[in-house]
Amino acid sequence: MPAFGEAAPRGLIRRILVAMLLCGLAFGIAACRGFFGQAPIALLDFTSGNDQEAPVVYVFDLADSNDPDGLIVGYELDYGDGAAADIGTDVTDTPTHTYDEAGTFEITLTVTDNDGRIGMVSRTITIGPAMITFSVDRDGSGVTWDYDIWQMKSDGSEQGAIYLNTGDEEVFPALVPTTRNRVAYASDADGDWDIFTISLAGGPLGQNQLTEQTSSEIQPSWSRNGALIAFSSNTAAPASTDSWEIWTMTSEGLSQAKLTSQSPSWAIAPSYSTASDDLLFVSNKDAAGGSSIWLWDSVTETATELFDGPGRDGDASPTGFEASLATAVGLPAVAGISKPVWSPTGTEIAFSSERLGFGGIVDIWVMDAAGENEVTLEAYVEAIVGSSLSGITTDDDEFCPFWLEDGSGLVFARVETSGLYNLYKVSFDDGVVTKLTAIGDNVFPAVKEFDL
Repeated sequence: MPAFGEAAPRGLIRRILVAMLLCGLAFGIAACRGFFGQAPIALLDFTSGNDQEAPVVYVFDLADSNDPDGLIVGYELDYGDGAAADIGTDVTDTPTHTYDEAGTFEITLTVTDNDGRIGMVSRTITIGPAMITFSVDRDGSGVTWDYDIWQMKSDGSEQGAIYLNTGDEEVFPALVPTTRNRVAYASDADGDWDIFTISLAGGPLGQNQLTEQTSSEIQPSWSRNGALIAFSSNTAAPASTDSWEIWTMTSEGLSQAKLTSQSPSWAIAPSYSTASDDLLFVSNKDAAGGSSIWLWDSVTETATELFDGPGRDGDASPTGFEASLATAVGLPAVAGISKPVWSPTGTEIAFSSERLGFGGIVDIWVMDAAGENEVTLEAYVEAIVGSSLSGITTDDDEFCPFWLEDGSGLVFARVETSGLYNLYKVSFDDGVVTKLTAIGDNVFPAVKEFDL
């Protein structure tokens, strides 16, 4: 090291200059990288499992997004309906979002890299309105009947046929809960009653027969994940009106097996839970009033009586309707064609009841999932809106209840003074009752059961 005031050796000066140059170069490269570096690439994929009717749950895949010269440090999703989410950096768990309303929405993914640069991509999705599936005889003459499968919006508009098959009956429609693109129903198309499914997009070419037993199979109900279908069948040797039991099969009609053993009593009207694999059904076994509601526990694989009121419970329906359809499918003389149904959360059950002391009128009641605290539908809605109501429980017969999938109300069938059967909706927001149909006989409303 030279003394103070002495000239530094040329080699030392050279080394210092090189070091300064390298430092400057490194700083310049870093600065240039920040100025000229590449922005991250945002890539977005999503699926709704073919479900396009509100409410729809979409699953978003962001994992293919990348940064060519760095790391992505942030993901943000704008769902296009007023909601947005900061996903953070972990995209191994795919985010989900529920679209509750129909409409067209632009989804935008914004990614940010470690240099502060951003990349964006936008995609558009269209959500259709929630639809109600039902059976209707638009002839309505009462002399000959020809029920077909129709759909409409939840306000009763845009009614149209899914499947028209003159001469055959299509009744008891049930919509698959996971995608809502298949309807299961019962038909007498091959001379006896069997379970069929049909694609909403396929028309008659999409029809698929699931059962071919030499008996009657009716009242299909999808399990919450769409993998199984429960149904009522009087398969026996020989079949009789008292041999009805609950059966199950896969969604393709395989592995058909008897679930209940109520004989010598009967079991009909299966209804899968919206929150578990438990199953409601109706049976006359030990019923004080003609029929009672039973629960098949999927864990213990046992059936127990859930509710037995002072009258027919769960299957009760107008006498005239039972005389035609119930007789046609071979149900017992005292059995009806309604069935109990779960609320979207699986915490409550709506059912029809013909109670002693009510003048033989069929009304809709609601109880909790434990089979307790039953009240009329009118009293149930009054408790929600906080005021007295009228026109929900009437002197007419109300039956075939079905909850709207968003929990906003309940749809049911009512026999009118004209003798026709029409569908009505009661709103849980204000208790208003709206008539949805006006032509022919309309029964068996069905909407999506929540896939929780």
